[in-house]
Amino acid sequence: MKTFLSHKVQLFLPALLLGGFASQAQVDTVRASTLPPAQQAEKYYNSGVAKYNGKSYQAAIQDFNKALAAKPDFMKAYYNRATTHYELKAYSPAVQDYDQAIKLEPASYTSYFGRGQAQEALGKATEAEQDYTKAAELKGDYAPAWYYRGALRFEKADYKAAQADFDQAIKADANYAYAYHDRASAERQLGNFTAAIQDYTKALNLQPELLPALLNRAATRRRAGDLKGALGDYNNYISKKADNATAYTNRAGTRYELGDYQGAVADCTKAIELNASYAFAFNNRSAAYLKLKEYQKAADDATKAITLNAQYAEAYLNRGHAREMLRDADGACQDWHKAADLGLEAGSTYAANSGCAGE
Repeated sequence: MKTFLSHKVQLFLPALLLGGFASQAQVDTVRASTLPPAQQAEKYYNSGVAKYNGKSYQAAIQDFNKALAAKPDFMKAYYNRATTHYELKAYSPAVQDYDQAIKLEPASYTSYFGRGQAQEALGKATEAEQDYTKAAELKGDYAPAWYYRGALRFEKADYKAAQADFDQAIKADANYAYAYHDRASAERQLGNFTAAIQDYTKALNLQPELLPALLNRAATRRRAGDLKGALGDYNNYISKKADNATAYTNRAGTRYELGDYQGAVADCTKAIELNASYAFAFNNRSAAYLKLKEYQKAADDATKAITLNAQYAEAYLNRGHAREMLRDADGACQDWHKAADLGLEAGSTYAANSGCAGE
């Protein structure tokens, strides 16, 4: 999940959600009597499948090794050994086995997809995207191939291409909650908030326990100006998951924008209880304290935020405001100058308007 922050108040962009479509071992078994020349290989293969299904992955590897020793061109054994390697997080051996499976059966879309998963786990996004593309070419109605390629394109900030891939995933599987969620995220990045809200809602209808969709819909409603709708979503989320400091800070931002500064303070306080090193919560509480004219508390919180993050321009700006109201003109000017040095233009504006030296 990726997070980005807005000025003073946190705005969390979605993170993207990779749902359960990891490669699966082919569970079909073959009767030894159907292939007399390879009876031993089939016996070990079937045993490996059973052990894989029982999550005895190392034992499954041993059986697939024996199957391949007896029958070196046994494509399904390569495929299933690759999948087992993947479960063991042995991604390079998984890629090697998928390579062999593809050589033996070039039209196997599941082998391309599985190799794409392993390549992605190795951090090879370009190779993974190529494999997902090939899987989608071989089987156009295989939703996971479109979905995972869309996710990679989203990560590259190619949101239109990502949206197009999520469209295809949904066309292939109209009940694919993760695809609706991530299409909403792409739509949100493209500024189409209405469509994004609709897709987050669809994802929640399909999978009510998909709580990130609730959190992301709240943030989208907030950006669209529907503060009450956003607040309702944050309330709903927190009622189901009360240990997320980010959710409290985001709800605090919504309450701040609604003029509920006491509520914003309460939510930031809860976020700090959950995460004592959360600089953003301290800064956002400082902003709420400023509105409540509790200037010493505002200065103290901004100082704490700066202690946690010395490059936090907004915290310097807020402490400058608090110090100004506490009649510490020199301290206020120093903070505004520091905010400007860190790239916050408002710091220069306040310093100039207040007659600070150097302006």
